Amino acid sequence: MRFVGALVVLLAVAGIAAAQPVSFQVKGDVVVGQKPQIRITATEKVSDVRVELDRDDGKHLTLKPGALAKGQSVTLNIGDGAPGKASYKGTLSAQVPGESGRWSDGITFETLVRAPLKVQYDADHLDLDKRVLQFKPGRAVSEATLVVTGEDGKELGKGAATYKDMPADGWLSITWTQPANQRVLVMRLRAVAADGVATNVELVPWSVTIDHEDVNFATDSAVIEPSETAKLDASLAKINEVIKRAQRFMEMKLYVAGHTDTVGGNAKNRKLSLDRALAIASYFRKQGVAIQIVVAGFGEDVLKVATPDNKDERANRRADYVIGPAAGAPPFKGPYLKAKAAWKQLR
Repeated sequence: MRFVGALVVLLAVAGIAAAQPVSFQVKGDVVVGQKPQIRITATEKVSDVRVELDRDDGKHLTLKPGALAKGQSVTLNIGDGAPGKASYKGTLSAQVPGESGRWSDGITFETLVRAPLKVQYDADHLDLDKRVLQFKPGRAVSEATLVVTGEDGKELGKGAATYKDMPADGWLSITWTQPANQRVLVMRLRAVAADGVATNVELVPWSVTIDHEDVNFATDSAVIEPSETAKLDASLAKINEVIKRAQRFMEMKLYVAGHTDTVGGNAKNRKLSLDRALAIASYFRKQGVAIQIVVAGFGEDVLKVATPDNKDERANRRADYVIGPAAGAPPFKGPYLKAKAAWKQLR
């Protein structure tokens, strides 16, 4: 039986005897969120059907499905659905019409509620150049496979790995092979726990940084001078090319990150860099870029060239243009994350 994100092996324990008026079957192997179940079936008309069970932790369970017609079945939940194994021992009994004594038979079975397998992933644990993905499972896994798809929607490569021990920090590695100079669009990871539970995770590491010539702004200004629009038009052509190539496979978002040099106070530079990012993003929107556009101002916190305070450095007065998936975290690493700039959607 298949469940979303997990593979569950269904075990059945049945009790059948030639003269018994009722039989039972146990669905004892389930995932968290489900409860083990016992199915009672009458082979003849019976009344006052009852199941008395003692669990190995000392808890007692009484189930009373009542009367059943010949051939009728009833399914009852067992336990509380908490993860782990449990052993049950007890009796299945019923009253058969016309018989003075009560029919009863002993039953024993085990149940297993399997914990789900969750996988953590972030961009800092992916090296596309070395083709190594690290992921952090919620519990020990025995194996994993990876299928990598390119920008044309076709398979680029595959990877597989087996694991014996979980490292102290919890991160596991899997590598893959692919042709050179091909950009990864989607990665599909399948991890399998030692008890057979599996999970499938779709990762979208794809992003494109638009190479461009930086727009020059006047000091303390966020106004785009007419002489600078040719630079933006050249960037716009590259942006539209990426959108055309990838729009068949995903929804995209354009990130415009503004920066300043170290002249002036940090708060002032944050606002100035955001205003410049807004000016550039607004230009792209007016020129027909229809995908989502978000902006952020990093001020002097992510310098391209390290300088002392109050240093006029043209290379630091810049903006980054990055296209990434519409869903998920912004495709920025390292100092961008430490700067903690807030992304705002262009209206």
